[in-house]
Amino acid sequence: MRPMFAKRLLVLFICLTIGFTSRAQNASRIYVEPDGWGIGLNFGMSDLWGDVGTKSPITHYTNGHYFDKMAFLGGLFGRYSVHPCFGVRMQLNYGALYASDNWNKNAAGSAPFQGSDAYQRLARAQTAKDYIFEGTFLMEWLPFRSNPESRRANKKGQPFIGLGLSIFHFNQMSQAGSDGPWVNTYNLHLEGQGWGNGYPKQYSQWQPAIPIAIGYKWDIGQHLNLGVEYMYRYTFTDYLDGVSGKYVGYAAFKEHLSPHDAALAQSVADKEASSGLGPTNAAGNLRGNPSNKDAYSTLTITFYYKIQTRTGRWFH
Repeated sequence: MRPMFAKRLLVLFICLTIGFTSRAQNASRIYVEPDGWGIGLNFGMSDLWGDVGTKSPITHYTNGHYFDKMAFLGGLFGRYSVHPCFGVRMQLNYGALYASDNWNKNAAGSAPFQGSDAYQRLARAQTAKDYIFEGTFLMEWLPFRSNPESRRANKKGQPFIGLGLSIFHFNQMSQAGSDGPWVNTYNLHLEGQGWGNGYPKQYSQWQPAIPIAIGYKWDIGQHLNLGVEYMYRYTFTDYLDGVSGKYVGYAAFKEHLSPHDAALAQSVADKEASSGLGPTNAAGNLRGNPSNKDAYSTLTITFYYKIQTRTGRWFH
């Protein structure tokens, strides 16, 4: 009787040991990314990098006027984890971009040197605002989860990098005069876009971009994830801020536009006289640098829920 009872206790002990060991192993994997879908949202500040604004990224953020009119962008995304170290994300974003030559006021100084880059930008007095609708496909790589069996892979916090393709639509706006109302600029042809020989081609408001992302994310239990992400988009247009090449002059506006639109286009294209920092520009003077394409970026907080559609994971 006692030997049989001892055997039963031994079997029970073995079963319990296996059960607790299995549970401990599952617990140790709680933060390893499961294969399957997740849904989430992202929201944060956005920045326009073009001809309008400051030359230096440091001055961009520290000029003393940046926080007066901050811009934001956000949206929804779906994410599919192929492997703990690799996932793909499809997201839709909507928001705004903003930049101003007035950000150079402090850099130009109280007694500005007129040949300096900061003064020339300040005198140009351009402002730019875009409303952006964006669709993005992004591939994410979490380097420390390349081996799901490693101790580092089970850490709640993980850095990641991303690369992908975006398609976006932008509606570019600027102010009439140095401090007038905001107006749409696409049909004003501020640099003669689309007027034929001697003028630049008309650009499309639908454009591709190459997004590059870097960030850090934290797992909150098995299903929830919180992260912070910086994403920079290289674009193939120089008209996000409406400034690229040369002034065309009021005579050209009168030739190609209605009297009302010609006057409006001139007040938007050449603000130097209305700013009081310079004369009206002659046709052919440079407004910007056409050799450099524009870009935009976001610094966002991300949050998503892992649906975990598969319970049997091949990487276990």
